[in-house]
Amino acid sequence: MDRSSLYLMFVAKLLGEPVGEEFLDLSGCDVSSLKASVLRKDYDEVTRSLLGKALDEFYKNYGFEAKGEPDHLITMLAFMAHLARDYSGESLKIQHRFLNVHLIPLVRYAESACPGLRTMREILEEDLKVVSTLLHVR
Repeated sequence: MDRSSLYLMFVAKLLGEPVGEEFLDLSGCDVSSLKASVLRKDYDEVTRSLLGKALDEFYKNYGFEAKGEPDHLITMLAFMAHLARDYSGESLKIQHRFLNVHLIPLVRYAESACPGLRTMREILEEDLKVVSTLLHVR
């Protein structure tokens, strides 16, 4: 499976679509609440309130139009699926930064509300290692 398909599979699972093997247990998880503006307690309230707008601008700079809330986990995973189709050095740098700064920290915080996301976080951390290797970043 290519990296872009992996991210799209996560999106489908969070949207409640069947994706074959059940690898994420989302029982009891309120998917609608998986937003950085709600969960990222490492940011102050003002910063959290501005995340949606900042992420939307970030997405637009890289040719992605958010269909949902820009700070929602589903949108962030869809953005990574968009980026993961491109293995250029510039795209890999953006992917590395987005995984480190936004996506993995959000999933880490989301685990408290939805423990089944631990598997997703572990896979994202492994993907970060792949991106790092491709970039020769250590």
